[in-house]
Amino acid sequence: MKTEFWLDSIEFKNGLNVNLKKDSIVVFVGPNNSGKSQTLREISHLTKGPKINNIILESLKISASGNAEVFLERIKSRLKNGVYMYYESTTNSGLNGDSLKDNWNYLLRGTQGSSVGISNFLVKSMNTTSRLSLVSPPDNIDFMNEMRTHSIHVLKEDSEKELQFSKYFKEAFGEEVIINHGAGRKIPLHVGERPKSTAENDRVSTEYQKKLRELPLLHEQGDGMKSFAGVFLSLFAEDFSVNIIDEPEAFLHPPQASLLGQMVSQKLGDQKQLFIATHSEHFLKGLLENATDRLIVIRIERSKSTNSVKVLKNSDLQSIWKDSILRHSNILDGLFHKRVVLVESDSDCRFYSAISSAIIDNEKISSPDILFIQSGGKHRFPVIIKALKELEVPLTIIGDFDFYHDENPTKFVYESLGGDWNNIKSDFLKVKKAIDEKRPELETDKLKEEIDLVFSSFSDKIIPEQKIKDIQSLLKRSSPWSQAKASGKAYLPAGDITASFNKVQSAFKEKNLHILELGEIEAFDKSIGGHGPKWVNKVLEKDLLSSEELEEARKFVNNTILK
Repeated sequence: MKTEFWLDSIEFKNGLNVNLKKDSIVVFVGPNNSGKSQTLREISHLTKGPKINNIILESLKISASGNAEVFLERIKSRLKNGVYMYYESTTNSGLNGDSLKDNWNYLLRGTQGSSVGISNFLVKSMNTTSRLSLVSPPDNIDFMNEMRTHSIHVLKEDSEKELQFSKYFKEAFGEEVIINHGAGRKIPLHVGERPKSTAENDRVSTEYQKKLRELPLLHEQGDGMKSFAGVFLSLFAEDFSVNIIDEPEAFLHPPQASLLGQMVSQKLGDQKQLFIATHSEHFLKGLLENATDRLIVIRIERSKSTNSVKVLKNSDLQSIWKDSILRHSNILDGLFHKRVVLVESDSDCRFYSAISSAIIDNEKISSPDILFIQSGGKHRFPVIIKALKELEVPLTIIGDFDFYHDENPTKFVYESLGGDWNNIKSDFLKVKKAIDEKRPELETDKLKEEIDLVFSSFSDKIIPEQKIKDIQSLLKRSSPWSQAKASGKAYLPAGDITASFNKVQSAFKEKNLHILELGEIEAFDKSIGGHGPKWVNKVLEKDLLSSEELEEARKFVNNTILK
């Protein structure tokens, strides 16, 4: 019968209680200095007993299962001179077997205070500064009589584990990791192609050692490789039930961070609880590749002396992950910023971001922690807004004038932001109806004539791409909504309809939903032709601070994004 040790739940100061499973991967996200690392420290401290000066956590509940004798067998490698020593220290007094069995049995009965004697054997914390040394060569030991004090000791003792870890490392870096069994007082790791060993030339023979020592040493490689190897080696090789890791993506390039997330969620099995603070959407996406059912994402944000803590529903995470467009967007990066500006297209992102940056640099104001996200169309706003609002990520939403085209998703967006749709529904529908009833710009015969002109302008067997766009443009002109989007508020009839529009716009702005009264971003500078990327590329060649044509754009950005 095996023994198990896990955190059953964690309770925050704001009253939020999060229930956990034995294999939960809990990821803390949020802006810089929001309290993620502090939360990890408090989890570590609380596993050793209650603390009265916690800032974020109120308490946690620890559970255990299994026989006390089996627990002692599990930690037998810590036994030294009749005492079970704590893993990361050779100077402490440790605990004897009887005391540990008493603590274990008390914990089985629910006595939380007894965890102080147990957690040192089953809980491990890794911070950004210590992990680079996790692959440094430890002292060699007498494996028959001395306590293992390093994950490399585990690899040296277990050749099967060494080969498995080497396989995983090769997936990440294209190189094997090899234990040096004959280095003397230290046990270094080498990186490269493993020398062949034979009965005559085993791993400690002169010939094998000569070939092995020609390979680079892992602890002399770059910080990225050392950090990746150290984190994964500790999780893979050591038998800690609860693992606390601060910024595992530190020193890693985005692809490596993503791969580490994948490997952590896929290669370790389901016998460990992980508590992780991260700033990396790439690492988070790596976890999502294989562990959506185990993943709990908690966002922490700090305002003055108060910490706001919210849990993202797993179902919302899966909704994002199943959407192929959102999956490959930067939406998850919004979890690490103070505010998100949500727009419809990449062109919108580039335009508003460029204007914002120009104003910030010119006025030498503190750069706001803002992320611009594009949804790939307003129809995708709901799933993004739902996910980000669950975590209380402050949102500014900017849409084109044709937001008035359909009651949904506009109704969902407004209500998600806390608005009461019934208060503006009649005015919204008045505006929509007024545009719907406008006569198309082109009569049928006129539209047919212009499309015929397009076809007569080429003789290719296959319609050229540009001609397809020309025809699409003509069809759009026949729609009143195409004209409305191009003209904005000016397209509306004066009087009651315009009054209804102004009322709805005012209600939208109160909820940080901003619909362009000019119609679309291209209306900010009509001296430039084109649409989308073509238009933005030309605009960004201008002086964004002094161009007269962009005065309205600067006012809009100041009043909606930078206010």
